[in-house]
Amino acid sequence: MSEFEDSKRIALERQGWHCLRCGTNIHDPSRWPGRSGHHRQLRRAADPDVRHSPANIVELCGSGTTGCHGWVHQHVAEAERLGLIVPFGADPRDVPVFDWEGRWLRLNKDGTATPLTQTEIILLRTKGNK
Repeated sequence: MSEFEDSKRIALERQGWHCLRCGTNIHDPSRWPGRSGHHRQLRRAADPDVRHSPANIVELCGSGTTGCHGWVHQHVAEAERLGLIVPFGADPRDVPVFDWEGRWLRLNKDGTATPLTQTEIILLRTKGNK
């Protein structure tokens, strides 16, 4: 299995088989386009050390043009504000993501997610993320 495939499996487990953005259960293989792995930072822009790592990969419903995955690519500014897109030059390990349960999470390279503290959330909001 490739590093990308491994990271997608890890992301699915970390997310409890739910779309990170909307919370739809994406475990059902009969749903297509049911789910797809999304690079928060574009593959061509990401540092090779984190390109396909679990810190840069989330699972979303749909494909790159449908569902939440399509929404991310059609609403880049909002997706960036939510951490679903990581701008060039930033490290995905340092950019938290907002999930369907209303939590801000830091995605770690080992596949775990660390909830932000209340202080970190306040600081994030003062930078423009709501």
